[in-house]
Amino acid sequence: MTTTERKIRELATSKGPACVGIDLAGVEHRETGVAVMRDGRLELLVSAGTDDVILRLAALAGRRGTIAINAPLTRPAGRCCLDDDCPCRHDPGTRSRALERELARLGVPTLATALIKVLGRRGERIARALRESGREPLEVYPFATLKLLGLPWRGKRTAEGRREIHRGLRPLVPGLRRPGASEHQLDAVVCALTAHLHRLRLTRAVGLPDEGLMIVPDLDILSLDYEPHPSGRGLRAVWRRRRRGSKPR
Repeated sequence: MTTTERKIRELATSKGPACVGIDLAGVEHRETGVAVMRDGRLELLVSAGTDDVILRLAALAGRRGTIAINAPLTRPAGRCCLDDDCPCRHDPGTRSRALERELARLGVPTLATALIKVLGRRGERIARALRESGREPLEVYPFATLKLLGLPWRGKRTAEGRREIHRGLRPLVPGLRRPGASEHQLDAVVCALTAHLHRLRLTRAVGLPDEGLMIVPDLDILSLDYEPHPSGRGLRAVWRRRRRGSKPR
């Protein structure tokens, strides 16, 4: 049995809730990153492929845990599908969802759901399977979390860019010691971190409840500070709640 398999079994037998972040690929032969955090600490960081493996790893959240997925989990209002030649498509307004338009107003551009239809179809499929198992997933967007928190986000397709993102995440994610992590694994860590912030009630939803919501950090109440790590090496992040409406420092 490998070390990873032992860790998965250990997490599966634990009764505590966990945050599972999934950077979903549009197709099974491409890498999906999966990260598991418990009590704010990274416990597992792996790559997956098939739906079955992804769902098995998602179950590590436990019944009271939180699953956060980087993929569209719903369709634009009025769409029965994402096919370009279907009568349900008419422009303007049915290529994107309200959440994508709201993100753009926040300075966080993203692709319209209908432009990433392969990923959207798989996201819906995974979300449906999770709901059938009694788990309601969150839709998240790692780029939004990184940018809103003022963390490095550029160049994740280069080794140096990934190392910079890794350095930015380490004070926020105890247990992250993978400078060679792939871009999909790093995105999965950010998904799990967003789920953790959600459990701390430091996030908000953008979009429309009837169409689909995305969870992002709430900068109106979230204050991110740093303090020396107890080990004497480096810094660690401190999440603080500010009064709603007070100005960031």
